[in-house]
Amino acid sequence: MAIPPHSRSIEALPIHHLLTMYTVTMGGKKYTISGKSADKTGCHRPRRRQAISTHILCCVLLICTIPKCCFSLAPIIPSALSRTKSINLHTARRKQLSTSLYMSSKFNMNKPTFDLLSFRPIRSDALLRYNSLNQSEPLRINLYLLGTITLLGYNLWSESVTGDVPTTISTIGSIALGIGSGLLFNRERTRRSNQLYRMEKELNAENLQVKVPVNTSIMSSRPTARLADLKSKRRIVAIRGNKEQLSKVWDDLCILRRRLVQSQTFVVLVPTDASKKEDWGYNKNQIGDALWLAEPLTIEGEGGWINYFSELLDNGDGSNSKSNELAWFALNFKGRSIASGLGEVPRVIELMGQQLLPMELLDETDEAEIPTDVPEAKDIIECQKKFYNVLTSSSDANKMKPVFSTSQAEEVNEVVNGGGRIDGWSKCLEPDARPAGMKIASSDVYLANKLIAYSTCVEFPPNAGIDGATLLAIQRWGREKETDEWKLELHQTIPWSVGSRAGGTLRCDCRGCVALARGQEKRTFGGLIG
Repeated sequence: MAIPPHSRSIEALPIHHLLTMYTVTMGGKKYTISGKSADKTGCHRPRRRQAISTHILCCVLLICTIPKCCFSLAPIIPSALSRTKSINLHTARRKQLSTSLYMSSKFNMNKPTFDLLSFRPIRSDALLRYNSLNQSEPLRINLYLLGTITLLGYNLWSESVTGDVPTTISTIGSIALGIGSGLLFNRERTRRSNQLYRMEKELNAENLQVKVPVNTSIMSSRPTARLADLKSKRRIVAIRGNKEQLSKVWDDLCILRRRLVQSQTFVVLVPTDASKKEDWGYNKNQIGDALWLAEPLTIEGEGGWINYFSELLDNGDGSNSKSNELAWFALNFKGRSIASGLGEVPRVIELMGQQLLPMELLDETDEAEIPTDVPEAKDIIECQKKFYNVLTSSSDANKMKPVFSTSQAEEVNEVVNGGGRIDGWSKCLEPDARPAGMKIASSDVYLANKLIAYSTCVEFPPNAGIDGATLLAIQRWGREKETDEWKLELHQTIPWSVGSRAGGTLRCDCRGCVALARGQEKRTFGGLIG
């Protein structure tokens, strides 16, 4: 029977009923129509659990699918508005936009923002850096969360969505999968929190202050600067320790002082016992104004270097059991961590080859720097020339014996004991193996004491060119008495050129040479200690 037009009407129902049913009044009687059943009495009784599950599922889907931009959409302007009102609204929007741009220029990126996943305040710039470096991780975390909620609530929405009553097997399976998805969600959330925590540590270093080294012949006062001000200008290597610990690393830094300047690197030594550079072995006659050595401005107290290192070493529960160990980190031109260590002195030459690459033009015509107040320096330079003369122009291994000391270098033994192979000088000096035609330049000398000295130089292989593969070499010389001749104890070389990180290093002593390749880098979520 056809329904008379005047007798048909549809009654409004709550929003969750719109998904499944509507009511039609016909001839004075109510008919409730749904996807499953209807009766003439209008007493359709949907199960309350199905309605609740439908609510939950709809809310989850809406939250996960509606883009953020939908929450900031401009209100719809009715077509009945006059042209004058439209122009006024447009002008107001322009003023609001200009005001927002002005305020954004003064926005403090250091201001903490509450992060829901980490459930703690986090620096805004750390969140911005994380989002720019990690595009897929937030999506994966949200998918794991959605999967956890959906699977654990299977019994609530199964019958209303699929039409099937959940069985025991399906319930157990959904719970197991929900627990697995929850564990994956927690793993990814923890990784994200740890990465943000380390990024915050890295960004907190920007507020540390140093006294910039200057050439005393030009100016006497040393300006102060924050590490944030040195971005794109200098790399930073900061080392914290007591007098004994800093004395061990002092010689390694002084040996490569000229290379630190060429790589535009500042070294900041932070003493924990109020010791000074004179206590570590500072000698102005050898290193001059030390244009690579920056002085920490605030060592102790709030915002000081020691407090910052304590934050790096903090394991999260407030304890700081490793506070007495030597600790160090290195920052690149962007202020991001590139290396760090705890308990061991940094191997500066290997750090130079991998991270602190030269920024100045290296040329074969660079002259040697010989300290005039160190009479032993000329003898060391002559011994260096003798070594390279044999290395590049002779195939006779017997000519190397007078150059080297008979003692075995500990650095070479470290590789050999670890399973490395050592090639004797007879093999290293073969015509196809020795670096024939190689030149050296930019030599310098550092005298650690009367019995131990060091020399460095830049090696230029044949046909290297201006931007070719140059190498940084360091030699350690020793003697038993001051009247004896200097003997070579260790020769180490590593690739060192603009834009090319070293893939390995070579160590040599009286027995021959061993090669040490660079291992796989470990991801440390920002690279800082802790």
